[in-house]
Amino acid sequence: MWARAFRLLGIVLVSVFLGYLIGSNVPGVQTAPMSSAQSPFLVSNLTIQPAEVRPTEPVTITISVVNTHDTWGIYSLVLKINGIKEAETQANVAARTIEDVTFRVAREKPGRYSVFINGLSGSFTVARLGKE
Repeated sequence: MWARAFRLLGIVLVSVFLGYLIGSNVPGVQTAPMSSAQSPFLVSNLTIQPAEVRPTEPVTITISVVNTHDTWGIYSLVLKINGIKEAETQANVAARTIEDVTFRVAREKPGRYSVFINGLSGSFTVARLGKE
């Protein structure tokens, strides 16, 4: 009886893990866009601070990952700046909780930089240095 229970538990755990793996935007795995009813993860609250910096000053980019499911899971996040992949990380999110993920970037060249993370976008500006 115990052997059967452990075997069933193993099948359930593998099924849950594969479900998260497929639904978590794992690089190299193509999936159809999921609605919030299908995926247990939502991303929100993209903040970019400060919005304007001097060359080489750091910008902090934070995003919240919400796990709406009843079990723990992993969600992959990809930060793109001006359409180019800058960084990638995974959020380990407990059931029914929110995990904030932070990236820090800096740029030398003055200009406006577009930020994109898993469907959310914003921007920051690197100011030109004037004569002082």
